[in-house]
Amino acid sequence: MPQAVLNLRRIEFLAGLPMNAAEELASIAELRRFPDGARVYTQGDQVPGVYVVVKGGLKVFRTDGRGRVQVLQFLKVGDCVGEVAVFDGAPIASSAESHGETECWLIPSAPLRQIVHRHPEVAEMLIHHFAAKVRHLVTLVETLSLHSVPERVAQLLLEAHESHPMRSLVEFQETQEDLAQCIGASREAFSRALRLLTDLGLIQSTFPVVRILDLGKLQRYAKG
Repeated sequence: MPQAVLNLRRIEFLAGLPMNAAEELASIAELRRFPDGARVYTQGDQVPGVYVVVKGGLKVFRTDGRGRVQVLQFLKVGDCVGEVAVFDGAPIASSAESHGETECWLIPSAPLRQIVHRHPEVAEMLIHHFAAKVRHLVTLVETLSLHSVPERVAQLLLEAHESHPMRSLVEFQETQEDLAQCIGASREAFSRALRLLTDLGLIQSTFPVVRILDLGKLQRYAKG
């Protein structure tokens, strides 16, 4: 199976594509390469399609135009962005920068919409995909509005821990600045929160490596 087809099938809502449809999309997808920190698109752009990460990652964020940044998500291999703008026709509501040396397949909008119309099973998976995005944003709003910065940092540690639940060590690829922007805080506030959680005996931090010392107490602290 061609690599481009495998890359497309890594996307949740395209995983069930019939082979001929997957090959059709792969044949028109364009591979784009970005050096670390390059702007992939800017908030308010009319994006040409869906970007699928096949190497590196993307930092997806919004800005208020005055220097304040809210990171919405860090996309990894197999993740995609731009699908909302493809189906509602509006300018994209976020910006994205490459995180490391990054490669993305760009799937053009019109052919993707046509395939969704022809394959109801893809449309159903797309609905599930959008529902998961809504849940993610609802959780983000709750975190930013109802929890203190130390509680948000505790939640961030727990989310990172979920990918390796049998290990007590969490190692971040992102900087403290990046992570602070994920939880709507300054880098200084993020650093103070790490020190507080350390003083409480919940973690041991030698950032970017953090050791969770008491998972149960950290979970209770994160809930407020």
